Amino acid sequence: MRHAATLRRHAATRTGRGRRDAGQATAELAVGLPTLFVVFLLAAWLLGAVSAAARCADAARIGARLAARGEPDASAAAMAARAAPPGAEVRIRHGNELVNVEVSARIGAAGLGRLVPDLVVNARAVAAAEATNSPPAPAPANSPTASAMPRPAASAPARAGP
Repeated sequence: MRHAATLRRHAATRTGRGRRDAGQATAELAVGLPTLFVVFLLAAWLLGAVSAAARCADAARIGARLAARGEPDASAAAMAARAAPPGAEVRIRHGNELVNVEVSARIGAAGLGRLVPDLVVNARAVAAAEATNSPPAPAPANSPTASAMPRPAASAPARAGP
């Protein structure tokens, strides 16, 4: 019987199972779980930053489109701010028949302190200012252009039925 126990002990040592490996799985788990947690945390932070950058780009396009159409800057900035991440800044500039809208937002890790860095994402959109489509004002009756304009031909009254 002693001989069988000794053989079992030597067989366990040869196959890699035995007392020398006791606790190794626990040590690997103790190192692996925090590493896995940090990787998932950074992946979630990166996904949030990419999402905020896309929202800033959409907000800049919305603001540029509205300002180029002739909307007041305050309403264009308000609509852009609604599409942007919370706390974003919207800046609208006009010049050379172009409208330039820049949206920037600070992305932090709420409650995580110094584990992940703060990041500022920016987006800019430029649109050509559209001409206003207001009809021209009619010329006064005593102006020279009013008399030079041809008068429309009178149309025949419409007849009902055959």
